[in-house]
Amino acid sequence: MFAFCPKCPKLIRATVFRVSFGLSLLFVGVAHYMSFGAFKAMVSDGLGPITLLGALWAIILPALMIVGGGLLVADKRRDIESWATSLALGSIPAGMLLKSLIGGLSLADSMPAAINAFVWILVYGLVLRLSCSANQTCDKPASSM
Repeated sequence: MFAFCPKCPKLIRATVFRVSFGLSLLFVGVAHYMSFGAFKAMVSDGLGPITLLGALWAIILPALMIVGGGLLVADKRRDIESWATSLALGSIPAGMLLKSLIGGLSLADSMPAAINAFVWILVYGLVLRLSCSANQTCDKPASSM
């Protein structure tokens, strides 16, 4: 019945973790588009002379999250998935701290969002590590003792 489901416990854990993270990323991207006005204002606020660039990034960022999350769930085109997810997640702490540098936003206001994004980046790294190690472990034939 479930011929597509992995049998190896490490691969099961990695698959569930990968799909859960991918869906979460996808859902956050969709939620940003669903409240786009507020999201665009949040992204572009505090960027001073590059406010227009922030507004453009507010359009691109959720798309990267949706593409990255969807491809992570589907376990397809891991190259495109990795670029989309890494750019999306990596741009958040960089953008928040840029607001403190050029927009006058205090670090006390920008650091919580930057730290939250770093947590997402760390979890993404863990998802990739578990997926790779599970594939290597589960693909090896069992050694006979």
